[in-house]
Amino acid sequence: MKDASILPDNDHVRTERITVCCAAGRLSAEILYPDWRVESPPLLVLHGISRNADTLARYFASQAQRTGRCVIVPHFNKQDWPVFQRPTKTARPDQALLELLNYLATRDPDLAGPVDIFGHSGGAQLAHRAAMLYPHRVSALHLAAAGWYCLPDRSMPYPYGLAAGKGVQDLKWVNRHAIGLETFLRLPLTLYIGTHDTERDDSLRQVPMLDAGQGLTRLARAHCYLSAFKTAACAAGIAPCAKLIELPGCVHDVVEAITRYDLATLVMDSSPDKMFL
Repeated sequence: MKDASILPDNDHVRTERITVCCAAGRLSAEILYPDWRVESPPLLVLHGISRNADTLARYFASQAQRTGRCVIVPHFNKQDWPVFQRPTKTARPDQALLELLNYLATRDPDLAGPVDIFGHSGGAQLAHRAAMLYPHRVSALHLAAAGWYCLPDRSMPYPYGLAAGKGVQDLKWVNRHAIGLETFLRLPLTLYIGTHDTERDDSLRQVPMLDAGQGLTRLARAHCYLSAFKTAACAAGIAPCAKLIELPGCVHDVVEAITRYDLATLVMDSSPDKMFL
């Protein structure tokens, strides 16, 4: 695992780049350490298919310093990770993330507990799927503009939901997700979506089953997921801690969401006791 190098300071934030290796593959990450700390979970930031980890690290550096929270920004490069948005038989980005977090925990006790996770687009897809598999490693979940979701119920077959699909592998994944489902449904969840994120572009998965079950656009699918999450929690006897924040006029652009709509600030300032204020 073990390649680490210190990069120049940014806004009083010490930035370290590390690379971990495991059976799933190599994963690099930038770790942002503010020069003061609070007793809050670190934030794991997951990029989308543009793989703009460096850009996200720059924008979250000032937030790390402002809040006193460490930020972890992995980079799933295209060569090692042609697919990273969800765990599959041949690609296990979830295991690489666990290896990264385990390695950081051995070096810094402040990074040893559960983490908040933020993901945008494809990163939001990975975020909620990893949280379903390992809810005990997550303290809060922030999902921005995911293209589609694995609904936490049996209304759709896997990977769109937790009903059994046609193959043996799908059934195995359903069972893995179901093991920690009640713990997952207790997590604080915040969804973020631009009100203009309604384009059916080439990067949006478009199949009849998904369109019918979750909606035609990212905006519709975010509302669908919030409703499904709340319904599943209530059915399990859990009071859901979940909400959706609409960004008026925002399109499918994480930089715009951060610079014009304060997305990074919203994520960093969120806490369970503020969920319904």
